Amino acid sequence: MERKNENEFLKLKNYSIFLLDLGLNVSFSQEIDIGVEQSKIEKKFKSIEDIDNYIKEWQIKNDFRFILRNKNTCSKNILLLSERNTFINFEQPKKKPELLDKMFRSIEQNIDEFLIINIDVEKLMENHTNKIYEILKLYFTISNPRIFIDMCSIDLGKFFKVSKLNLNFDYFKIPSVSNIMKKQSLKREAWVELKLLKAKLDEF
Repeated sequence: MERKNENEFLKLKNYSIFLLDLGLNVSFSQEIDIGVEQSKIEKKFKSIEDIDNYIKEWQIKNDFRFILRNKNTCSKNILLLSERNTFINFEQPKKKPELLDKMFRSIEQNIDEFLIINIDVEKLMENHTNKIYEILKLYFTISNPRIFIDMCSIDLGKFFKVSKLNLNFDYFKIPSVSNIMKKQSLKREAWVELKLLKAKLDEF
C-alpha cells in the first residue's frame, strides 16, 4: 500500500513539475484553474517546435509517451485524434490508418496537410494525468488555427473545453475511426461532417 502511494505521489510530483516548466499554474481542485496568459506562453515558447521539444524530453525522461504530433507546423488546420488504433507513429508516415486516410481522401484532402495532434487518452487516464487541456492550449495558442477537427474516440469535453480558448476557428466534430468501426451507422454522420469540412476548406 505504501509502495502504491509512493508511486502516485511521484506521478503527481512529476506532472506538477511538467506543468510549472510549461509556464502553467498548478491546481489540484476538481477543475484545474488554467490561468495561462498569452504573454507567458509566447515568452517561453516561440514556436510549435519549442513545445514539441520540451514534451519530447519530458516523455523520454519519465518513460511516459502520451502525445505525438506530425511534422506539419505550417498548417492552420488542426486534426485531433485520441485512440490507440490511430496512435500514428509519425516517424513512419507510410503507416497511416487506412480508414482515416480514406475518409479525408473522399473530400480530396491529404491528412499530411493538417497539423495532427495524437493523444493516447487511455494512457493518460491510467496515470491520473487526464488534464490534457493545458498542453493542448499551448498548441492552439501558438498555431492559432482556422479549423479544428475533433476526431477523438471519447468526449473531448472531459479534457479540453474548446469554449474557453478565446480563439476564432471553425469546429468540426467527426466520429472517430474506432467508433465508426464499432457502429457502421456513424458513417453517414461522418460523411455529412466531412462534406461541411470540405466546403469550409474550399473557402481558403
